[in-house]
Amino acid sequence: MTHGHESHPTGWAWGVAARVYSGIRQRDGKTLVSVNGWPLDPRSSLRSPSVTAFDWGYEGHGGPEQLALAILSDHFGGPGGARRHYETFTRRVIGRLPRDSWTLTGAEIKASCAEGEQ
Repeated sequence: MTHGHESHPTGWAWGVAARVYSGIRQRDGKTLVSVNGWPLDPRSSLRSPSVTAFDWGYEGHGGPEQLALAILSDHFGGPGGARRHYETFTRRVIGRLPRDSWTLTGAEIKASCAEGEQ
């Protein structure tokens, strides 16, 4: 029996709460973001113009919004929920992440999006 890694590298088949997103800023400033240890798909097709690098720690329209869209698209399993929540998620979560490194769980993302609907 498999647990989803073979069919979907992000572990999407494991469910929302099982996903763990993490980001790290390298010494040269390059940012790396993963979900369950696999590179997070930037979902560049969801923005025009798209941004080629993720960023966090401020409420910008470039890298931070692209990161929000990518995380939420993975979290919701498609672009619908991502488009609905990304602006609020950028302000409430992405803009407040520590500059050097961070971790977010699926449960934390779910809670943040639920707060945004109230």
